[in-house]
Amino acid sequence: MGREVKRVHIDFDMFEREKDGTWKGYLLDRIECPLCEGTKKNLKDKACPVCYSEGEVSPTIEPPTGWDLEKTSGYQIWQDVSEGGPVSPVFLKPEDLAQWMVCNDNSVTRDTTYEGWLKFIKEESSAPSMAMMGNGLQSGVAALNNEEDK
Repeated sequence: MGREVKRVHIDFDMFEREKDGTWKGYLLDRIECPLCEGTKKNLKDKACPVCYSEGEVSPTIEPPTGWDLEKTSGYQIWQDVSEGGPVSPVFLKPEDLAQWMVCNDNSVTRDTTYEGWLKFIKEESSAPSMAMMGNGLQSGVAALNNEEDK
């Protein structure tokens, strides 16, 4: 994929959630598929739809959101290309996160405008890293918002 918006607890810090310093939600070891139990096939002897016939899956634990989404949960941009992780701080308001991304993003999504980020955040979207459009290569967030190359 590329970028996605997550709702996380306003105090969430990926590096302060575990005793050893790292939140392990996206860093868990692969486990035996709970559907096929490692056989790679479903009950009809067809490819397992959960593990895609690999016999194992990578479990994920979403970051904590807080007990009240409106009061204790903020918005954060995550990358999900490798093991996943945040690329921004947590902000209570979508407008603040959009502004931060415009001012601080130096990644593949740097071509996204404030309006594009705001729409992406408010819709709690996800987008691929890049997309080939008629006017060339764009970040997935910009392409999702039909933004012109800058």
